Amino acid sequence: MVIDLKAALFQNSLQGFSHSSLEESKAMSFLNRFDTKFVLRAENALDFLENIKNDYSVLDINDSVIQSYKTVYFDTPDLLCFNLHHNKRAKRFKFRTRQYMSNGKIFNEIKQKLNTGKTIKFRQRRDRINESTPDIPILQDISDFDSGFSFLMQNNGYNVENLTPSLFVFFNRITLLNKHFPERMTLDFGLKYSYNNEEFILSNTSIVELKRERSPEKTASQDFFRKIHKNPGSFSKYAIGVALTHDEAKKNRFLPRIKNLSYERSIV
Repeated sequence: MVIDLKAALFQNSLQGFSHSSLEESKAMSFLNRFDTKFVLRAENALDFLENIKNDYSVLDINDSVIQSYKTVYFDTPDLLCFNLHHNKRAKRFKFRTRQYMSNGKIFNEIKQKLNTGKTIKFRQRRDRINESTPDIPILQDISDFDSGFSFLMQNNGYNVENLTPSLFVFFNRITLLNKHFPERMTLDFGLKYSYNNEEFILSNTSIVELKRERSPEKTASQDFFRKIHKNPGSFSKYAIGVALTHDEAKKNRFLPRIKNLSYERSIV
């Protein structure tokens, strides 16, 4: 759903794209994958879409090509997950509950980064009764860390205690499917963080993420980044959000990235 002028600009830039279905996107969900990220200003992201429109289709859900997401991340009181990332641990993980605003679906998710560079995700749907775990109730409030998430962790070998909400995140997403190569790509914008009655809005930041089951091949998207001399860069929504919203967090590693971000800060 278009919610502001920035989203309207992105929606207009997608008019030349062919559309793909949710079923086609699921075929390239790649829960075990390689990720490559590029951080762009909004105007560069619009140029990017113009340059790749003949080689990618855009995901259309209920006649909408822009989907909105609400996410709650969970961490320990001493920010174990955040610190694993800050300290450059090759093997790290994140815990989150995400709500897809276009259809109301809710998933608990564990995102694991391996020392091979691959990313693995474990998911558990929570907006309906799951036949395999009928004793776990439907999740009503995504900020609750409950028995359902505990089951997901234990079932996949995670033993982390005292998890509580550590960051609330909202963003808009455009999902693109490569027509020639098994690749799914997302473009996120309108990123908004909130925690402890403070809100940070990154109005001019877009994150492009390429997702593949195997190492990169030459694609139209990579041609664009080479043309503008843009190298891949690390951008963890969670790590940057915690660095912005938690005064106590160790954040030296992320300060160079934060200094280049344009954001608005407010009390909510």
